[in-house]
Amino acid sequence: MNSKISYPSFEGKVIKGNQIGRKLGFPTANIDTPTIPPKKGVYIAEVNIENKKYYGLLNVGIRPTLQYSDLRVEIHIFDFNEDIYSKNLRITPLFFIRDEQKLDNMAALKQQIEKDKTFALAWLKQ
Repeated sequence: MNSKISYPSFEGKVIKGNQIGRKLGFPTANIDTPTIPPKKGVYIAEVNIENKKYYGLLNVGIRPTLQYSDLRVEIHIFDFNEDIYSKNLRITPLFFIRDEQKLDNMAALKQQIEKDKTFALAWLKQ
């Protein structure tokens, strides 16, 4: 994990996803972006929605645990519960947590997301 790398911001519109994050207790905003996002993996990110700043977990990848193959960009925004479909978001990855990985099942995925969120919240407090 290298905190000295700087990642470019990118923008995109929130689109409807498969609602899997919501079922796991980690709702995500799926982002339709023309910009090529950073490499696949999980990041701590800053999110700007209508000039308000939030933080969350950014996932860039094909979601191998769910056996999908299309590249998705999605973000779980901490302490956020608003309808933002069709809104434009500006996302700035702040810290790369880990590479994308295939986990054994949905329970393992939920456990890993919980670990990632715990790490992210501690990192943001620094």
